[in-house]
Amino acid sequence: VPAIRQALDAASDETRRAIARAAANGEGYRLAVGGEALDLEAEDFLVESASADGFSSAEGGGYLVGLDTRVDDALRREGLARELVRTVQEARKQAGLEVSDRIRLRIAGSAAVAAALDEHREYVMEETLSRELLDNGAFGAEYEAEHRLDDEHWSIGLARHRPAGGVR
Repeated sequence: VPAIRQALDAASDETRRAIARAAANGEGYRLAVGGEALDLEAEDFLVESASADGFSSAEGGGYLVGLDTRVDDALRREGLARELVRTVQEARKQAGLEVSDRIRLRIAGSAAVAAALDEHREYVMEETLSRELLDNGAFGAEYEAEHRLDDEHWSIGLARHRPAGGVR
């Protein structure tokens, strides 16, 4: 066993991949150990894989799937925009609004919140049924709420949209 372990430790990456493929397919592999060729069965191998930095992976049935888990600034802004939508929806519910009610909305907060709104303004408005989205200023909010997520903070003010003519 120590000689087999030593042969595997000294094997090239290409050989290791070939062994892993064979074992995943339930096939044996002929391994040169101390000048001899040993025929090993798939059950003789324990194949372990590790994820590269910034990736999460899983394997099964001879397949390896990797997921990039790195979060860049654009992804952070998108996540924050989704959190803004979630908190506005929560505020709508707390304010007693109907699902179909259109609103006037104000969101003011940290620089990251402003950046998320700049980039995802249409998305936030569409998802929250906002006819108007203000960054600052008072407008007669019917409901207000404060939120915090990690280092970011924002306030929400909303009011039912009441257009001229009574159509909402």
